[in-house]
Amino acid sequence: MSLDLSIVIVTYNSEKQIGALLDSIAKDKGKINLEVIVIDNQSADNSLLVARNHKVKPICREMGSNAGLSAAVNKGFKNAKGEYFLMLNPDTVIQKGALKKILDFAKDTSPLGAVVPRLLDPSGKPQPSVYKFPTIGNAIKKNFFNCQNCFGKYLPDNRTQKVEVAVMAAFLIPRATYDIVGGLNEKYFLYYEDLDYCRQLRRHNLPLFYLPTAKVKHVHGASGHFVYHLKSPLLASAKAYYGSLYSDVLNLVLWVGHKWQVILRGKRFRD
Repeated sequence: MSLDLSIVIVTYNSEKQIGALLDSIAKDKGKINLEVIVIDNQSADNSLLVARNHKVKPICREMGSNAGLSAAVNKGFKNAKGEYFLMLNPDTVIQKGALKKILDFAKDTSPLGAVVPRLLDPSGKPQPSVYKFPTIGNAIKKNFFNCQNCFGKYLPDNRTQKVEVAVMAAFLIPRATYDIVGGLNEKYFLYYEDLDYCRQLRRHNLPLFYLPTAKVKHVHGASGHFVYHLKSPLLASAKAYYGSLYSDVLNLVLWVGHKWQVILRGKRFRD
């Protein structure tokens, strides 16, 4: 019997989170024919023990080392038997009806590169989780021309819609997309794998959709600000994504733009 859905979860010291996620999958799966694959990146806690003892009986695999998020996700994909792959962070919790809604949308939509649900913070408030490609041009539009959603994460409205980039806390792709695009780029140990994958979807003219009716709680999610690249561990991944020269110019534009915004705020206050 073929499977509708393969859920791929990468754990790394996720003992305190993985149980709640697996509970939510068990509660929401309904009649969906699915499998759950847990890939562990050499956790030092009982992440795998919790997963192995759970009633959803996930397939558990160990990387043998902390190989990074992309490599672990790819191992999950290679073991997956479903027609659709759903990547979930271990700190997510599926909300009622989300699995069926996102799977039904994927089955009814062609062409499809990927679809993401609306993410919620622990209080249930919607999280900004999509953004435009963070280019120099978009940084200039944001900081100098007041284009609010041109750079950085934002919260879309309540319409199902195409977006450019989405975080991968909950991210569904059809097997057909995987066959065309492949898995995540393993040169990204952590961070920017989502940007890179969405860039590949665009290159192959495969649309990415935001489906706000499907909801997933993202317990530890928080919006980031690209203006802090220079002081962030994201720097290595940023340089891998952009190249050193583009990354340096982008950081300069962000720094100048940040200073300009400070000047403008000061002027408005004085006025």
